[in-house]
Amino acid sequence: MTKTGIKPNAVTCRPDNICPISGLVTSNILIHGLCTTGQVGPALKLKNNKLKWNVVPNVVVSYNAIIDTLCKGGLLDEALVLFSEMLHASNVVPNVGSSVGGGVAVVAAGVAFFAASASCGLAGLIEEEARRYFDEMVDRGISPDTVTFNVLIDSHCKDGKTEDAWGLFKLMEKINIKPNLITYNSMMDGLCLVGRLPDAVKLFDSMVDKGLEPDDFSWNILIDGYCKNRKLDGAMQLFKKMKQNGLKPTTVTYNILLRGLYQDGRMKTANNLFNEMLTMLDGYCKNGKIADAIELFESIETTGISINVRMYSILIHGLFQAGKLEDARKLFDKIPRNGLVPNEVTYTTMIKGFFRNNMLLVANSLVSEMEEKGCLRNARAYDTIIGGFLVAKENAKALHFLRKMLERKFAPSDSAIYLLVNTLPEHELKNL
Repeated sequence: MTKTGIKPNAVTCRPDNICPISGLVTSNILIHGLCTTGQVGPALKLKNNKLKWNVVPNVVVSYNAIIDTLCKGGLLDEALVLFSEMLHASNVVPNVGSSVGGGVAVVAAGVAFFAASASCGLAGLIEEEARRYFDEMVDRGISPDTVTFNVLIDSHCKDGKTEDAWGLFKLMEKINIKPNLITYNSMMDGLCLVGRLPDAVKLFDSMVDKGLEPDDFSWNILIDGYCKNRKLDGAMQLFKKMKQNGLKPTTVTYNILLRGLYQDGRMKTANNLFNEMLTMLDGYCKNGKIADAIELFESIETTGISINVRMYSILIHGLFQAGKLEDARKLFDKIPRNGLVPNEVTYTTMIKGFFRNNMLLVANSLVSEMEEKGCLRNARAYDTIIGGFLVAKENAKALHFLRKMLERKFAPSDSAIYLLVNTLPEHELKNL
């Protein structure tokens, strides 16, 4: 472009895509590309040309990319010079309140620079100068805080750069910034992701020693780490300890453990845990927490664990209780598609739900289906059908099923008898 006499503008040189997290280490496409391939000289030249071309926007981000590259390459003297230039450049006026603008970019560059000098263990001039410039950042109101470090540590961990994240974590201690629960969780997660479970456990213990209370996410990180390392006994001990400490295991906790136990062939323990989840699902439904129940059910589906008919029945009942008829119907239709057969509890739940919502034709159809499939075989099912028909004033059908019930030596419940006595005419009662 320049050889043909065309000057690049702000659009040509601007960062391609800056967001609160990834934007901390993003420069414009060309500078970033040059830095990635280690071509710091051309990157510096391009950064200087931006000023000559009067292209000022986001120049601090260009500094950030180059300083980061110099630090990672061990060229701390050069990084120091550029960092000083950045702080004193008249066109670099960071806005500390902006999460995507110069303020955080300067902080990120400063943190990266100071962390690099500290992690290299350099005494003397370099570390002193690094500290002096870091202090100057603070004096200018460009102060990194726990939130800044959390963003950087989490970003590094997710990118697999655990050593860089660990350097930042240690730097927080050096400059008296206290890590919070989010910092510890991000760091532990990063350590587990690269297989450093013992270090994650030490960090967990250190966090507790410092008075920070682990949350469910903290426990889940370690439990997952133990499961992935096939240390199921350790995972189960943590699970018990989590409950002893007053924290309720979440859906995520159960799914992590179930997956690990089934993969390790520990069927008995897995089945016991699965039954705990059934109880949890039933509790959600009975207490009207249908959103939590659906989330639990769907999360189990994603693990590949086979859901049984009992679990379907519990959620169907909860959906009817919450007035979600169509969702209940869809879930019922899903049972045979998943290779399962509805049982008497499932049918009874569906029929009761339809009767209660005055959907007589659908309920009647389902009663017939239930009979055809041989699922009408307990007193509770008969009670439900008889009661539904009586409320709908279908006395003949109610009497039909009452006679069948008596033929099979099933006794109507007290509530069914009360309904019969208060609904049927006297002459019909005498004919029974």
